[in-house]
Amino acid sequence: MTAEIFSGRGTAMAGSGVAGGDYTYSALINPATATNFQENDNFAATFDFGLIANDENEFLDTSEDLTDFLDDLDGYTADQNDADYILSQLETLDNSGLTLDAGAQLTVAIPNNIASGLLFVRQSAFVAADIQLADSDVELLETFGEQIFDEYGLESVVSAFGYSMQEIGFAAAREFTFGGHQVSLGATPKYQRVETIEYIEAIANFDSDDFEADDYTREHTNFNIDFGATINWGELQGGVSLRNAIAQEYETVQGGVDIQLDPQLAAGVGYTGEIFTVLADLDLNAVELFDGAGKVQIARVGAEADLFDWAQLRVGYRHDLKGTYDGALTAGIGFTPFDVVHFHLSAIKSSDDTLGAALQFGLEL
Repeated sequence: MTAEIFSGRGTAMAGSGVAGGDYTYSALINPATATNFQENDNFAATFDFGLIANDENEFLDTSEDLTDFLDDLDGYTADQNDADYILSQLETLDNSGLTLDAGAQLTVAIPNNIASGLLFVRQSAFVAADIQLADSDVELLETFGEQIFDEYGLESVVSAFGYSMQEIGFAAAREFTFGGHQVSLGATPKYQRVETIEYIEAIANFDSDDFEADDYTREHTNFNIDFGATINWGELQGGVSLRNAIAQEYETVQGGVDIQLDPQLAAGVGYTGEIFTVLADLDLNAVELFDGAGKVQIARVGAEADLFDWAQLRVGYRHDLKGTYDGALTAGIGFTPFDVVHFHLSAIKSSDDTLGAALQFGLEL
């Protein structure tokens, strides 16, 4: 499990930031980048939120439309046309699915030369849902004829797995000089509260609002820590980070699957000039949310052009080396009048069914 860190600025650059970037965002990826501030930076507060969704074949709307149709038909006489429609919808849903990754965070940064710090409160969530079409339903509906319809006679099920996580942490970093180069070391101790989601219901009982109901969630709490380091060679930077250094495994309410939080090791390089910034990151290990969900290992690259310190243009690309997710293009704009008020907007586009966006409001003094 590696929750995406959404940011109006960082998401537009494909989420890269291990080696450099804005300290109010990059410190969430690599705590060592908390030292990436300018001499006139004394305080910053930002609020970010975003999401990326893959609603293949309009899974959510189609499944809810089907359950409404089943409710209306239940207990009444149905004919073969009704049965054919139900079967066609079930077959469509059997070849589709829904994934939703969302997050938000509030950060307060106090940059200084002693121990630059970033306090954050963060909420993230991930849910993957699909439908398993039962062979018995295919047999029933293909030869239905005309009879009283009982929606609870269908054996196809909707399943959803995922988590909701709240984090409170403090990223602290200090800069040193080794061999004439600037080196930063950082760590982020944090408290994590995780609710696992395991939703398995007959198609007749499907309700997406139930994903967060107590009957389908189980709560866990733990402490964790991130580590990071960066080195600067003038306008060039390198970095390495280890997020969630303490591996965790969380049980679901029915015990059918374990949600995993594995350590994520990443490396990055960057170029930071007066006008252009280019960042590239690579996950050095693959992680998996739960058994059968598919492993993920992301490569990211992003670029930014700063126009007179008042506006920014950003683009990026992210690619899953394991092929679990399609590659995604990212882009965004930023407005920073007087380098005090910050507004950043980004968009994510992958396959025809995958879209995302992130937004940041900030104040920097």
